[in-house]
Order: sequence, then structure tokens, then C-alpha cells
Amino acid sequence: MKFFAHTLIGGAVGVTCHLLLFIHHEWHLRAPDLLCYHLIVIAIVGATLDKGLWMLLGYLICLFSSIIIYRIFFHRLKHFPGPAGARITKIWHTWKLLGQQNHLLLKSLHHQYGDFVRTGPSEITVYHPDVFMAIDGPQSNCVKAEWYDLLSPNQSLVTARTKRLHGARRRQWNRGFTSQALDQYQSRLIPLIDQLERCIDGDITAEKASEMTDLLYWIGFDRMGDFIFSRTFNMLSRQKWHHVIVLLQRALSLLGPLSPLPWFLHLCFKLFPRIWILKDWFQMVSWCEMRLTERLDCVENIPKALDVAHYLLEDARENPHQFPWLTGDSILAIVAGSEPIAAVLVGLFCEIYQEVERVDISDGARSLGSSCPHLEGAILEALRLYPALPTGGNRKTLKNGITIGGTFIPPETTIVAPRFCISRREDCFEQAHTFLPERWYKTPRMIRNKAAFSPFGTGKYSRPSFSDWNFDLFDLQGHTSCLGRTLAMNDMRLITARLVRRYRFSVPDGETMESVWRDLKDQFTSNPGRLRLFFELREDCIVKSKLADDIKPG
Repeated sequence: MKFFAHTLIGGAVGVTCHLLLFIHHEWHLRAPDLLCYHLIVIAIVGATLDKGLWMLLGYLICLFSSIIIYRIFFHRLKHFPGPAGARITKIWHTWKLLGQQNHLLLKSLHHQYGDFVRTGPSEITVYHPDVFMAIDGPQSNCVKAEWYDLLSPNQSLVTARTKRLHGARRRQWNRGFTSQALDQYQSRLIPLIDQLERCIDGDITAEKASEMTDLLYWIGFDRMGDFIFSRTFNMLSRQKWHHVIVLLQRALSLLGPLSPLPWFLHLCFKLFPRIWILKDWFQMVSWCEMRLTERLDCVENIPKALDVAHYLLEDARENPHQFPWLTGDSILAIVAGSEPIAAVLVGLFCEIYQEVERVDISDGARSLGSSCPHLEGAILEALRLYPALPTGGNRKTLKNGITIGGTFIPPETTIVAPRFCISRREDCFEQAHTFLPERWYKTPRMIRNKAAFSPFGTGKYSRPSFSDWNFDLFDLQGHTSCLGRTLAMNDMRLITARLVRRYRFSVPDGETMESVWRDLKDQFTSNPGRLRLFFELREDCIVKSKLADDIKPG
């Protein structure tokens, strides 16, 4: 009986903790503290109380039993369909990701359960095309989900979860994204494209295929290094990966299987910061902080017009407490500004075989948008089929919940909106799995639901406008929320136009492009597989090259 009494007392404490404490609020940031507290209590109770172990056993059994029973039978999401394991714990999701990529797992769940699937105890994955406007539109009643606390205690524009924090930081960034500044940034991209062409020319001379996945990632990261630190990573010039970017890529590989468990990520970051891949993350953060410190010392010597980070550095110099924001912004800018562009360009060159030689690209990226409708359509189609965030960008409903496609999503629910799946809905795009740039400029009937296309997110603070793309198809869609959307589009236009104008390219004999799809990794951002292409100079470019050689001194 004494064993039973102690077990009952422990069980009562476990149920009480769940119903009065753990069932409320967010606990992912406190996961390391909770684990340490429990270990301390277990050690003390086990060592001091005669029947302490029975009490602890009762506590743990009843705590987890209460959690499981509540999530299966009484949770506000109990009526949504989904896998049984997902109703109980997100560990089920991570277990499934050990054998496949997240975008493919969510695709299979869509086929099995429909447009609204319970993929976690408090999570709904929504495949309805109205989800983007509902979670990010002007009338949205959502905030960013727990995943965005990844950088804590550092902050960044991308990870700011509240409107107040995001708005204040975005005003700082906006100062570096004026039309004049964007023109200056475009001029700084040209030397990098020249380096890219020299790499390809070297491969042509050596009669070997170009590793386009590497080259496109190198130009993307070099671009962002120049953008943030006023120095590139010199990967194109050295034709090798920078060690910090290698560390970053290895660290981001954790976000594939562990993204569903933000509490576990914080547990690992706090308790095991120097073990395995985790040390790569902290070494990369330290390197960024070192570069930012160097830049702070010479910020006055860098012209404002040429440097987007000038205003942020200036603010951090005057307000040292802003330095954690600066660190977070630099890391997220490198990732969000490099990987998505590179991933889309890999997809684009995997698909496109059209020309832009009739256009004078010296007029710049904006003229390309209006003069080359097929080029613009191809980029938009690549954004649709190769989304930068295949499944990422979770949101969380507030106290009033939201309604999507006639279905009410209760309060305090995480919403996943998988672009990879939604952009392939046949009821939204005719021949949804086929790369057809013409749908964007010649046959708009092939776009059955404009709401399904949200490559850069849907902003909360602006009226609908995609005028800078010169396409009327987006009149019903919200203004893109990504601050770097214009820069990204300009970069993709210029890089694609220069390469397609200068070269003809083909797939090496015996190879296919299936690896781009087959080996695509969903690491919050998309990481496509290997793309190898054989390039050859177009005839007019050969003539120009020979003329240039003829007029060289000597």
C-alpha cells in the first residue's frame, strides 16, 4: 500500500503539472531548463525519500499518459484527420524524416488525408491555396511559429515573431533598399557574373562539364558576402567552397529532420554546443560576429550608397544592445539571400532552353522583365516548381483562430503551408507538374488559382501590387513580404540572361537531370541535387572573343 500511495502522489503531481502548467504557453525555449530541473528533482527525490523512485515512476507515467489521452481525445484539433503518431508527438514526424525528405512526406499525407491534415499535436498542414493570404495577408490573425526562435537569444528581421519587432527592424533595412541603392547593387553583381563566365570558359577549354550546382551557389554566396560584409567569399575566383559556408551547410542539414522539433534543437544548442554538427553552427556564428566587428571599425569608410548594411552597422555602433540583431541578420541574410536564388537558378537551368540574344541586356534587369516575357515566365515557373521554402515558413494562430477555405483553424495552432505541394495542384495550375513558362505571359487560363503562387510570401502592410513584374496576373495577390524580392528577381534575370545569351548548353551524354529532383533536400530552404551541364560559346560570342584577343596589346 505504501508503494501505491507514493505512486499515486507522484501521478497526481504529473497530471496537475500537465493540466495546469505544460498545456498552456510555449515551452520550447525552456526545454533545457525543464530537463535540468527534472534531473535535479529526480536525483534529490531518489536519494532522500524512502519510496522516492515509486513517486517518480508515478509522476512520469501519469504525466505522459495525461498528455497522450488529452491529445488524442480532448485536443481542439481532434476532429482533423492525420496519422495516429502525429496526434501524439512531433517525434513521429522527425522519425519519418529519417527516411525521406519533408516535402515528399507532406505530399504523401496530402494524397492520403486531403487538404487539412493534423501533422502534430497542435499543428495543421494546410494544402488549400487560400492559406497564403490567410496566414500572411493584410487581415491575418497569425504570428510566426516557434521555429522562428531558432537564433535565440539572437534576433533577426526574418525571425522576429511579432509585428512590432518586425516592423521596427524592417524600417532599418528599408533604408538600404531604395531604387538608387538597388541600381548600385546591380552594378556590383556584374563582376561576379564575369567571374562565373570565366569559370565556365575554363570548363569549355578543358572540355569538361560544368558543375552548375556549385557555380550557382558560389555566385549566390559571394553576392551575399559582398552585400553584408562588403567582401565576397571569393568562391568563384578560387573555384572552391569557403570553409565557413561548408560549416553553414553542414549545420543547416540539421534543419531537415529536426525542424519539426524546435524544443529539441534548443536542447541541443544549450546543452551540447560543441558536439558533432552543432559545433559547426557556433563556429559559423563566431566567424560572422568577427567579420561584423571588423566592419564596425571601418563603417565610416564605406559609402552608404554601396552598402545595405551601413545603416544597420551605424545603428549597432550607437546602440551596442543591437549587436545580437546584427549577428542574426547577417546569418539569415546569407542563407535567405543565397540559397533560394541558387536553388531556383539550378531548377531554371534544369528546365530552360530558350534564348534572349535579341535583347540588349546592358539596359539592366528591369528592362529584361518587360523585354523578355519568356525569360520572366521561365523564372516565375522555376519559382513555382522549385520553391525556395518547400515546406517552411510556419505560422501560429492567435486567440480568435482563422478560417481557410471554409474550415476553421482553432487558436494556438501551428499552420504549415507547403509551397511544394500547393504549387503542384492541378486545380490551381493546368499541367501542374510540367515546366511551361508560357502560362505566365501567353496562356493565363493555365493559371486556375492565382492564390496558389506565393514565392516570396504575402505581405501584411501593403496593398496588392506586382507592377514591378509587369504582369497583371497578380492583381488579386498580396504584395510580397520578402524585403529582397526585387533584388532576387533582378539577380536571377541578369545571371540567366547573360549565360543563356553567351552559351548553348546540354546535358552530358549518359546523364539526366533527375538528380536535381531526386536528391533535393528540404532543409527549411531548398537544396537541390547536382546539375552538370556542357557549355559551348554561341557563334557571335566566339567572334567577339576572337576580336578581343586580336586587339590585346602585344
